[in-house]
Amino acid sequence: LSVVPGGLAAGAAEAMRDRPRPGLLRWLTAALAPAALAKVPPNQPFQVVRPTQDHTSMLPVVEGLQQLAQHEARIALVSVVGPYHSGKSFLLNALAGETNVFSIGRQTSPETMGIWLCRTEMRASDGAEVWLMDSEGFFGPGVSESYDAKIFTIASLLGGHLVYNTVKIIDQQAVSLLEMLARRAQLFRTRSSAEPFSGDTPDFLSVRSFPPLTWVVEDFVQELPEQHRLAEDGATAWLRSYLSRGNGSDLDPDNDGRPFLAKLYRDFKVHTLFLPATTKEHLVDLSKLSWSDLTPEFQQELQELKTHILSNLQAREFEGKSMRGSTLDRSIRFIVQALQRGMFHELPSLWATWTTQVAEMSLQDAEAWFSNLLSQIDMGEDPIAIADFNSHVEKARGRSKEFYKELLRDFDMRPEYTRLGELMDKHFQHKLLLYHERIQRWVQELIAESKDVMMRTLMKTELPVDPATLLRSGEVATRSIVQDFASRLHSFAQRGPAPSLGKAAMMPAFSQDPVSQLTTDLRSLLGARELENEREIAQYFKAAVVAADEAVEAELKMHTGKLIGMARMKELTATVAARCGEAFDERLAKHEWMKSLSHYRTHKALVQTETFDSKMSRFTAANEQRLSSHFSAALERCLTSYRSRKGNLPMPVSEADLESEHRALAASVRELLDEQAGQGGELRDTVAYKGVLRNLDAVIEEGAHYARQKNVELWKVHSDEATRCALRENEAKRRQCGLTCMFNKVPGVHRSTCKENLMRCLSRSGAGSRMSPQMQNQVFENWYNKDLAADVSAVYTNFYFSSGLVGALVLFVGLGWRRSGRPSAGYGSPYGAGAGA
Repeated sequence: LSVVPGGLAAGAAEAMRDRPRPGLLRWLTAALAPAALAKVPPNQPFQVVRPTQDHTSMLPVVEGLQQLAQHEARIALVSVVGPYHSGKSFLLNALAGETNVFSIGRQTSPETMGIWLCRTEMRASDGAEVWLMDSEGFFGPGVSESYDAKIFTIASLLGGHLVYNTVKIIDQQAVSLLEMLARRAQLFRTRSSAEPFSGDTPDFLSVRSFPPLTWVVEDFVQELPEQHRLAEDGATAWLRSYLSRGNGSDLDPDNDGRPFLAKLYRDFKVHTLFLPATTKEHLVDLSKLSWSDLTPEFQQELQELKTHILSNLQAREFEGKSMRGSTLDRSIRFIVQALQRGMFHELPSLWATWTTQVAEMSLQDAEAWFSNLLSQIDMGEDPIAIADFNSHVEKARGRSKEFYKELLRDFDMRPEYTRLGELMDKHFQHKLLLYHERIQRWVQELIAESKDVMMRTLMKTELPVDPATLLRSGEVATRSIVQDFASRLHSFAQRGPAPSLGKAAMMPAFSQDPVSQLTTDLRSLLGARELENEREIAQYFKAAVVAADEAVEAELKMHTGKLIGMARMKELTATVAARCGEAFDERLAKHEWMKSLSHYRTHKALVQTETFDSKMSRFTAANEQRLSSHFSAALERCLTSYRSRKGNLPMPVSEADLESEHRALAASVRELLDEQAGQGGELRDTVAYKGVLRNLDAVIEEGAHYARQKNVELWKVHSDEATRCALRENEAKRRQCGLTCMFNKVPGVHRSTCKENLMRCLSRSGAGSRMSPQMQNQVFENWYNKDLAADVSAVYTNFYFSSGLVGALVLFVGLGWRRSGRPSAGYGSPYGAGAGA
């Protein structure tokens, strides 16, 4: 039976969306029906609400509402309701001053269906136009009690003055019926006004009381009870007597003693009307009567009623302004849409005991409204703070509690606040679960935003940068972002004042502390940025290595194919090393801080070993190879020249002349080699040159030795006469030599004797006179070692044999002497005598 009040807001919003805007409506109406643009003519009723086919609800009449919306004058509405065939339409005709404005039927079924409006020539107390509202009568055949209550609700909410029309008499049943209708209208008004609709809710829903109520009793011919007959307003006192005899439901929970109807309506009055006619013919169809045909009593009482209604009648307020056609149109659409969407209680029976049902529905309404209020909390893109959430929830609890109290204000029953609290707590727990999910998503979004801030901060630093500087700035940014995040989270998590009507919300549980998670993530971002920086730095150093390699390569390329000496090589090595270092440092000159990194020392060593040392080693080896090939060829040329020229040396000559000639030859050959040692002899300090020079010197020395020997040989050839002379003398000496002759037995004696013989013979020969003593000795050595080699060998043989023979003889003699010359025991030993004694 209960529905969520939010449905009313949705219905109203939809109704407002569905209703064409005034400007567009005017254009459409002008296109379709030009007459509709005209001012609503007076005394011409038109329908604005019609019943549904099953007569349980109602629908707006678009044509009538469009006509109403065009009327811009202020409107004060007089609503007339009552049972069908109670004379409502005739009463309206009478108020309008014409008897044929509203249709009056003779049939037993209702003539008026839905709700009709009619503009009149009358003016309210505030100058507004007076419009009359005729409604479908209550208790018609096939019409539910709920439908009647809805008609009464529309009349009560929209009217500036409500006229409840009955006939003949006021009794307890009629009073109870009116009270029931008023209560249901009040419930609808309370449920509708409790929900904030941000301007779409008409102002009349926000006031506690309904408009003035006048109960008109037509065809009243009885006398009032005696106790009320002398009262100033006996009819009203008569009605109040019925109200005071109520069963207690007439009194509100405040127990101020006022009847419910008197409290609900600002002005509550009863007005009786005498019979408008006295003949059956006239009473059957009153529309045929003119104003002058009506009974004087009726005319007088009607004028009094009219004066009473118009004296305090004013246009109702809507959006701070007096009601006009467009706003009345919106109000009717709003209420009809709300009724269609179930904001009106559907009760099983008008006369059933429904207090308990109203209490239950009120509890459900309060619960539903609390749920609706909760749904409007935390509707933004980001979750609201915990303190704000608790504050809004606490306000929603308080408003729901007040709403619940307001629903039960007119009923004598105790509110079930405990049960309401339990119901609200269930909705709160569900809302809290959704709220916690939003907080967790929001925290993750905050973490993502903080990471984006950190990334943007890191990206502002152009790479490469000093790693220490990047680390310091990254740590500063990390601390700042984490502090801001923690501060924001701490501020968000404040619970605020402790609620008194329920539980307080708190922060959800996180699998990982958000601050720790953010700190870890930011450090990961910083680490990733540091890796990027390291890669950029490595690229710089790689480029520096390449530049150094290219510098070395370019410097060495200028000397490729050249022969370089040791001194020049040292200079080149120093130059290449300097150029290598300069090229390496030039690539890093933009970032001086790179020289303080370990990368600098590492890559510097790498350049030294793999670039400089390696390339210089290869270049030096290639230079050595070129030098070796160059000087090898030069050595061959020098040797060829030396050998050819050495054969042209004059011989035999004196030793001094030979040495002089040979030195000149050796000098010229060395000069030839030095010519191959480069300009200024810059290659003479090379290993290849020195090696070739040593080889050349060795060959020259060997050639000098060979020349000397050849010179000696030639001298010996030229001294052939002397050598033959010496041979003859040696032969003669050998023949004369006996067993004890030393000439042929002792090598030294043999040599000296042979030399003496040769020297005598040379002195007697012509060749010997041209030889120096030293040359004569060399000729002797050559002659003795070569020509006398066999004799010398025989002398040595004889010498060894004689020496062995002499040695054996000496040994034999010695052994014999020792045997023969050993003394006896008695005489030979100095201790012999003593020993014998």
